[in-house]
Amino acid sequence: MSTDGRTACGAIGFIRESTEARRVKDAVAWMLRQQGHTVYDCTVDDAAGVSANLREIVAKCNARDVDLDISVHFNSGVGDLAGNGKTTGTEVYVYSPSSEARPHAEKVCQAIAGLGFRNRGVKYSKGLYVLKNTKAPAMLIECCFVDDRDDVQLYDCQQMADAIVDGICGRHMVAEEPDEDKSR
Repeated sequence: MSTDGRTACGAIGFIRESTEARRVKDAVAWMLRQQGHTVYDCTVDDAAGVSANLREIVAKCNARDVDLDISVHFNSGVGDLAGNGKTTGTEVYVYSPSSEARPHAEKVCQAIAGLGFRNRGVKYSKGLYVLKNTKAPAMLIECCFVDDRDDVQLYDCQQMADAIVDGICGRHMVAEEPDEDKSR
């Protein structure tokens, strides 16, 4: 289900963040479940506004005791519409350098960079609502830039999901495309 055009729908460029983030999230969740992990989907498809959307997501996250909260996103703002032959890349946010999510974030950045994306590294933010308000260690993955032609040409949903799982678990797993029943 695409939520493009709804509240908090995300960045739109060559691809749509809302659509692609959900595709990647569903594939990551399916692969993690195949490895025996318990996965809860805290996605909120529509809300009264951006703040309400974030509050609802965090409430869903905090309703469970988990080891790690993972938020999948796509970045924008580079405006490389023609393509300059270089990717703008990937970055992963955590709350602080001492976050328990930091080692996972570093590995996720490295795994996505292994696909050919520039590794922009782990960034710290005490202002991102999800990172600030979830009770479990959390990371916010910016897979690549929706408005960078080179990023979008390199991007493949399944490869991105596989790199994220590899970064989180340290185990490479080739997976089939999840269907609707497996992703819930």
